[in-house]
Amino acid sequence: MTGQAIDAAASVRVLHVITGLNTGGAETALCRLLETLRPPAFEHVVVALGPPGSLSARIGAVAQLHHLGMNPVQPRPRDLWRLRRIVRASGSDVVHCWMYHANIAATLAAMGLGIPVLWGIRSLYNPEKQKRLTRLVIRGGALLSRHPRQVLYNSVVSARLHEAAGYDATHTRVIPNGFDTDLFRPDSAARLRLREALDLPADALLIGLVARVHPMKDHANFLRAAALFAVDYPHTHFVLVGDGAEAGNAELAEQIEKLQLQSCVHLLGRRTDIAAIDSALDIASSSSSWGEAFPNVIGEAMACGVPCVATDVGDVPQIIGDTGVVVPTRDPHALAAGWGRLAALDAPARRALGLRARQRIIERYSLPAVSAQYADLYTSVIQQTIIKQG
Repeated sequence: MTGQAIDAAASVRVLHVITGLNTGGAETALCRLLETLRPPAFEHVVVALGPPGSLSARIGAVAQLHHLGMNPVQPRPRDLWRLRRIVRASGSDVVHCWMYHANIAATLAAMGLGIPVLWGIRSLYNPEKQKRLTRLVIRGGALLSRHPRQVLYNSVVSARLHEAAGYDATHTRVIPNGFDTDLFRPDSAARLRLREALDLPADALLIGLVARVHPMKDHANFLRAAALFAVDYPHTHFVLVGDGAEAGNAELAEQIEKLQLQSCVHLLGRRTDIAAIDSALDIASSSSSWGEAFPNVIGEAMACGVPCVATDVGDVPQIIGDTGVVVPTRDPHALAAGWGRLAALDAPARRALGLRARQRIIERYSLPAVSAQYADLYTSVIQQTIIKQG
């Protein structure tokens, strides 16, 4: 898009640079944005610094896609030069970066090209938990944070933590995650389907955790809470969904066996039917102990009309509001007690609470409303660039 003013008939062309395309919160958010801001109004090019991942096919279906196959942690000069060539050749009006390594790599690659750069940060700053190289990248980002036109966070808590770590506060903007409430919606039939698939009674109480197995997600906390909860609610069943949540994970299987939960914990591994899984639950949960700025799994479950019990990380209290329960991190007794508060409700009361949760997502975090914020941002930044250059 060139000229002295934005032509309403022209497409806005956005180049997205992201660290990788394996399943994760940032990667999923990018997919949703690309699938919402479609041609002819918007055209997208995506550059993944790493090799192809589980979401590459989904991205490639809606955008021109490049994989650089580089090591994002230690990019070589030739990697940055390849990225610069793509930035220059793309004809993009704005570069939108996703996550720390992509922020720095794309900023260095785009320097001097006159294309506005936006940074995206979608995690919390936890120096005591993050790897040494990641900490160095984050500190480097603080030094470079005056260069992007804006630094986009999906969480107020994340913005404040990064500003305290030296990120330029004058460039801060918070845009929360958005959710497709047509895809993630209540589905009464899903409840019976999952129970039949697991050979469970139709009225079995089902509590679920959708999360890849990673220390940040704190599956150990969830499982310890499950063992405590099962004492008072012995007929409850628990489902774990996500990469690593499968029988072949020896460490996870050992924890389940040690807590004597083999008969009530069901490992479903990676699933593509998350909306159906969520809709089948009585209670959705998140047990994360750090790092999460805005957990997608909470918003998705709420959109499906399921009340949530989640640990207090990032913006979780603001997301859940009065439609669920927020508990301290690393406290299985508190997590089990939170489940108990919802389990004590009768089924109609739990459903009513879940519908309030869905309404909260519709009102505050709908995908069209959030995507419109990005659309307005892109247009505004491009217009400012044209004025500045003209």
